[in-house]
Amino acid sequence: MSTNSQLVKTIQSCVSPHFSSVTVALSGGVDSAAMLHACATIREQSDLPFSVNAIHIHHGLSPNADEWLAFCHQLCEQLHIPFQYQKVLVQVAPRQSLEAVARNARYAALDKLAPAGSLVLLAQHEDDQAETVLLQLKRGAGPKGLSGMAERFTKSSSVQYARPWVNSGVGKQEILRYAEQHKLSWVEDESNQNTSFDRNFLRNDIMPMLKDKWPQISKTISRSAWLCASQNQLVETIASEALQKIQNEECALSLSGLSTLPNALAAEVIRLWSSIQIGLTVSAAQLHEIQKLCVAKADQKGRVQVENWQCRSFNQYLFWVGLDDVVEMPLPNQHVEIEINSKIERMEVTYGDLHRRVSLFANRPTKTLKVWMKEAGVKPWKRMAMPIICLNEQIVAVQLGDKLVVNEQFKDKALTPSAMKSLIEQI
Repeated sequence: MSTNSQLVKTIQSCVSPHFSSVTVALSGGVDSAAMLHACATIREQSDLPFSVNAIHIHHGLSPNADEWLAFCHQLCEQLHIPFQYQKVLVQVAPRQSLEAVARNARYAALDKLAPAGSLVLLAQHEDDQAETVLLQLKRGAGPKGLSGMAERFTKSSSVQYARPWVNSGVGKQEILRYAEQHKLSWVEDESNQNTSFDRNFLRNDIMPMLKDKWPQISKTISRSAWLCASQNQLVETIASEALQKIQNEECALSLSGLSTLPNALAAEVIRLWSSIQIGLTVSAAQLHEIQKLCVAKADQKGRVQVENWQCRSFNQYLFWVGLDDVVEMPLPNQHVEIEINSKIERMEVTYGDLHRRVSLFANRPTKTLKVWMKEAGVKPWKRMAMPIICLNEQIVAVQLGDKLVVNEQFKDKALTPSAMKSLIEQI
């Protein structure tokens, strides 16, 4: 089988017979231009109903970005392929990677524009995979990171992504030969020569030396990535089975369940659980801090923050909590007038005064609101948001999680739980 045939057939085996619609992520470079041409060839030669479209993401990071857009549009017209594009705004915050932010913006746009149910093809190849593995090795990654780029993955429920060339023996030279044979045109991204980017440094300075010494180095690195991916898949399968057994209906992680697992498996369960719950991969340092939460004293105020999430321990479970759901300071006090026994009373709704003592139930001792909330299973990060209703500075009712409890001393026809709930709704 010739190289060119392999290049085309690799795509064909990836697409057929499961997908009738394919979207090519078209940057305009030689890799994506060759992939678009190969898809057009498959469409013409296939007996199956088969549609091809292309999407170009305009990042606006290069002064030539408009020219690349025009080139991609023209290329699609020549090949009779429907074309879409999306301009995205790439704003990099402190300590953020430009490449990562641009990549996230690109995937968000592809998810939005790609037809539902289609397969989005990405043109990364064997040499790209080798670079990715070396970058992960530089960062001290484990088997998951050393798996490199996945051959298939999803970002949303509507489309799937595939990289047919990453582990198939198709590298840069094969793509260039295909492009030259078919007299294809493409654009060159001037930033690819900027070796201040780690990937460009590897591509331009390091990989040529490695290939001079070991011509098959990209293939062997790609094979190692595939083996790591296989091992990681096995580990994740075992971790997934363990996770299902030790998480509750709130998807919180049982600390006692974790303690029964071997340390290595417990760590993988935490990684997998975090990935599922917050869509992020925790670093080795973050994982270490989460494991410290597992042995902390009950209800201790320990937390591990990962971007806009906090991992918190409560009642022998680990929770991931969005920062929007964490209330650290009391909410403002509010007042409302209510008729009680034909008399207008001024009632106060306050928050966060958890040191106050009250006897909420008959024949039960007086306790602080913090203790009442703890006994009711109110999570620490929600306690400051629990309304406390007072009449003449006396506690009338308290919200304990989903339940509004009226102080036993004030229970009458006017001060029922429904009346108190109505009061809170007025605020």
